[in-house]
Amino acid sequence: MTIFVQKIRILLRSGYLSELKVGSVEEFQGQEKLVIIVSTVRSSEENLFEDTRCVLGFLSNPKRFNVAITRAKALLIVVGNPHILLKCEILELLS
Repeated sequence: MTIFVQKIRILLRSGYLSELKVGSVEEFQGQEKLVIIVSTVRSSEENLFEDTRCVLGFLSNPKRFNVAITRAKALLIVVGNPHILLKCEILELLS
């Protein structure tokens, strides 16, 4: 679990949003939720070449990406930099 995820969990527990679940893609494997919000971590065009070359992030791994987009029962929201997401080969397969 990343420090970022830990901080989000602490903030949610301190408010009225304690029922929300925050975690990595792997934490949702085998589970379904009514609504899933996927945040894509990579958002810098300057790092796009390096990220692609080094196969970083779950968008570059078809199995992890499949888990991320198939957990929602009713609504899937993908948040990210559209300039980066448009260059993602896996997302091209969905269109």
